[in-house]
Amino acid sequence: MISTDDLMQLGLELAGWARIPSDCGIYYPGTAIKRLLVGLDIGPGDLLLARQMGFDAVLAHHFDGCEAVLTAWQLYRRHVELMMAMGVPHLAAEAAVDERVEELRLLAHTVNYNRTSGAARLLRMPFLNIHSPLDELGRRMMQEAVDDLLRTEPDVTVAEVAAHLNASLREFQLAPTRIAIRHGDPDAPARRVVVAHGALTNGGADVARTYYEHGVDTVIYIHIAPPEVRKLHRLGRGHLIITGHVASDSLGINAYLAEVERRGIEVVRLNGIVSPESEEPL
Repeated sequence: MISTDDLMQLGLELAGWARIPSDCGIYYPGTAIKRLLVGLDIGPGDLLLARQMGFDAVLAHHFDGCEAVLTAWQLYRRHVELMMAMGVPHLAAEAAVDERVEELRLLAHTVNYNRTSGAARLLRMPFLNIHSPLDELGRRMMQEAVDDLLRTEPDVTVAEVAAHLNASLREFQLAPTRIAIRHGDPDAPARRVVVAHGALTNGGADVARTYYEHGVDTVIYIHIAPPEVRKLHRLGRGHLIITGHVASDSLGINAYLAEVERRGIEVVRLNGIVSPESEEPL
């Protein structure tokens, strides 16, 4: 058996983090958990389903409808850490995120922060979400796959990087979405490559442009808005690979759930998580 506190702590330990980040939370605590329902997105109907099917707790990846939606914007500044790790100067990294941070902060005033967490409390269903720690696990998996390729074949193209990610990580093979090159030349050398993930959401054109301006040739996001891609097209430099939201999130989620299952907990996935146990790629 396990508790909601144990589930949260496990996510932090796997990411190597000491504190619960602002995009995570325990909304109704529970103990003696044997059966866990896990979804990429969880709503009140999923909580009711869990109650009807005899689950002891529910774990969401995303924080929609929960109090963490009010503070999650703070995680966007993690892009600064990721950029600086690739050699971007601190002031340039801060400038790349400032405008979007303020937008996200203002948008927090528009959201319903109690729709799902309130239902969990009403149902007395133990419920939590773990977002950025699991995205960090997925980021590391993708970056390690890319780095391994570049160590052995430093002259690979952008297209070959995308193909290697697909071949290396089963969730990409099983997902109905395909890894895509949305900006740049697929046949150009990839050179320096960064996986910019685990910072709440993608960095848009401003973060990608800042990478390009400081010697990172290829940026990997899990998703991006079309207007941001058009900005990059107008910029006319660098390359952008998009790996797909659901498949990419599933990487870290599945790594985490494997550890939960090793502790004897029954885990059932729903709401989009790509199961690594599927027999055939889509």
